[in-house]
Formats: sequence, structure tokens, C-alpha cells
Amino acid sequence: MIISKCWLSLRKAWRYVVIYGAGKTLFKVFGRLRPKWFSSGKSRVQDIGLIGCGQFAYATIGYSIWRKYGNRFAACYDIDRTNHASFALFYGLSPDASSATDVIADERVKFVYIASNHASHTPYAIDALKAGKTVFIEKPISVSIDQLRCLASAVCSASAPIYAGYNRPFSGAIRNLRTEIGSLNKPMTLNCFVSGHVIGPDHWYRRPQEGTRICGNVGHWLDLAVHMLSWGELPDRWHILIAYSNTSSRDDDLSIALTSERGDLINIVLTARNEPFEGINETINFQQGDVIAKIDDFRRMTIWKGPNIHKYRYWPKDVGHNMCLIQPFSNIKRDWKEVEMSTLLMLHIANMVINTKSSSDFSFSSELSKAFN
Repeated sequence: MIISKCWLSLRKAWRYVVIYGAGKTLFKVFGRLRPKWFSSGKSRVQDIGLIGCGQFAYATIGYSIWRKYGNRFAACYDIDRTNHASFALFYGLSPDASSATDVIADERVKFVYIASNHASHTPYAIDALKAGKTVFIEKPISVSIDQLRCLASAVCSASAPIYAGYNRPFSGAIRNLRTEIGSLNKPMTLNCFVSGHVIGPDHWYRRPQEGTRICGNVGHWLDLAVHMLSWGELPDRWHILIAYSNTSSRDDDLSIALTSERGDLINIVLTARNEPFEGINETINFQQGDVIAKIDDFRRMTIWKGPNIHKYRYWPKDVGHNMCLIQPFSNIKRDWKEVEMSTLLMLHIANMVINTKSSSDFSFSSELSKAFN
């Protein structure tokens, strides 16, 4: 049994090297093992504070920052003291911070990255903005309309910028597709089939205050849809249909279909019937005007434009994390208002799932008015 598990782990590590490259795979492995015998070297500048030291922070945020700018972490905090201590050890930090407030108040910290549990994202971001820090907030930015309203107010009065962790708009495939599309005000069809992680009943995602998997996972593809629709003029009014495979686990295996007054069709299927060996796997199909595109797990894309065909390959797999996570230091940035719009849509659909609703109408202008006026 032990040999079998070791062999399976080695196979998975090798598969990740093939998909992501050796560097990111190493960070992923270290994130799982949390070694005490190895640590990352420090850069000359330490100006990043991190709140939340789980696997994503350790392996994805850490790697994306390290590969571009070196180890710029100055302070960290996690309510899980094991995660806190192991992150601090690997990145050469003092483990003395006893709260997120300590990280935000640290005079060395100019940038605060938030990767804690979802319900805490907004309060931490507001505190960091009030302290004059540049904020990077992982998805979701809020898990309720009240949170979003408070965050929007803080953003408007802040002296420093804020960025969100919705990474797919930064992927090579989406950026290449936008070059082909330009700005077409025509109806689009977008289909996203997502094989997600299995999340057990005791996982913190399941806590009522965390916003369901709609906020935790599906928000990625709702945000991608809003981003792509915003290449032209974002339609205001939508009809939403949800099909649940099992109402006792409503957010695990479901289909969400959105149709606009203009004739757009967006369909998102999330399924989690078995743990995907290579991690989340997604297939995206798109059509608008004379452009048809198929994205295969952000590793390959084929675009048909009239009689022409273009094929792209992305290695390492490019789901947009590297470019998204360095927004505070880059000239390529996301429109924050676009993220607020996708969050309004996400929260509406999350509320549908919580209440087992199958049909609803949604208006961006109406929801904006109710949320912010």
C-alpha cells in the first residue's frame, strides 16, 4: 500500500512537471510537504505582506512572485499556526505576527496579498486599504452584497489601488482570442465545462458564510464571461436557468445557462464526481461572428476565423496566474469595475443556489442601483 501511494505521488509529480514545468511543480510539492530543511533565498526588497498561508498562497502566489521578482515577502499570517509557521520558515520570515492586523501595520509592507478564507477577504481588504496599502485580493472579493457595498466604498476613498485574483482573463489563450475578436458588438456563445476538485462535507468551503462553490469556484467562469462580453458592450438584462443534478449537494454538479436580451448564450457546467488527477480541467468553446474557438485546458487553443485556422500551444499550462498575480507591479491591469460587475452576477447566482432556485432574471443596472445607491 505504501509503495503504491509513493508510486502514485511520483507519477503525479512527473505529470505536473510535464504540464506546469519543474519550477512550479517544485513549489506545489513543497506546499504539500512543508519542508523544514529547505528555504527560499531573500531578495533585496521585502515589501509584501501575506494574509492566508495555505496551499494556494505557498505554491501559486509564492511561485509567481518569486519567479519574477524574487522572495519579496516581509510578513505573513494564518489562523492555522502550522501553515503560518511553515510558510514563514520557507520564505525566511519571522513567525511572530499574531494577527492580520500585525501584517497590515508592518511598516515594511507596501503590498498586502489576501488569500484567506473567502468570508474574510473583504474585511481584510478594507483594513489594508484604510492603512494605505496596495491590495491584491484573491477571489471572491466578497461573499455578500453588504460586503461588496462596503468594499466598493473603501475602494472609492482609498489612496492605493486594489486588484483581484480572477486570473483567466490574463491567460495567453484569452489574450490571443481577444486579438482575433477585437470589439464586436454581436451575440456570443460561450460554453465552459469544468471538472473540479472533490470537496468533502467538512471542508471550510461548506460553511454557510463562505458563499458556496459558486463564490469559491464558479465565479471564475462567470467573471471570464463578463470580461469577454465587455470586449464590446455588456448586455444589461439576463435570464438565468440552473439545473441541479442533486439538490442535496446543489453546488457540486450543476449547469448554469444565461441568455441575454441581445441573444448571448453562456453555459457553465461544474462537475466534481471524482478528483481529477491533474487538477482542475476545463474545456471552453466560443463563437462570435465568424470566429470559433476551442480552448483545451489552457494548454492548447484552436481558432477558426472564416476560412483561416490558427493553432496555439501554451507550455507551461497558462491559466493566467503569473500575469494576474503581479498586477501590483505590472502595466497590465484589470478594470476593477468589471470585477464588481461579475461579483454582482456571482452573488445573484449564489443566492439562487442557496435557495434551490432554478430560474431568475438579472439586470446589471438594477443590481448596481440596489447595491450602491
